[in-house]
Amino acid sequence: MKRAAAVFVSSAVVAGPAFAAPGVAMGDLTGVVLSLALVVGFIFAAAWVVRRMPMGFTRASGPLKVLAALPLGPKERLVLVEARGEELLIAVSPAGVFNVGGANQRAHTLPLAPPAATPTFVMPDPS
Repeated sequence: MKRAAAVFVSSAVVAGPAFAAPGVAMGDLTGVVLSLALVVGFIFAAAWVVRRMPMGFTRASGPLKVLAALPLGPKERLVLVEARGEELLIAVSPAGVFNVGGANQRAHTLPLAPPAATPTFVMPDPS
């Protein structure tokens, strides 16, 4: 029994420093926290930039082509789209997507202005 206790005590003395945790300096911890804050800030900045891009990354080929986009407000915009060779004017808002009309149809659907009225003056007969 004494011999087992001696082996246990000697192994505890030898193995003690090997299991001890190294000291962490405050400067190391500050550097880690600042690095983490920098990475998280970069992620939020990149997300903000991608969200603020007018239409994201557009494709040059395909059945739909965005020809022009006009922002009307923070979440509303008019978009001119070419689909199957026809131009469509589309309104995009949080309420939905609405077809305002085709660019070719627009000239035919707008009412023509009535001719300007010309004033006529009648002079009383002096007799």
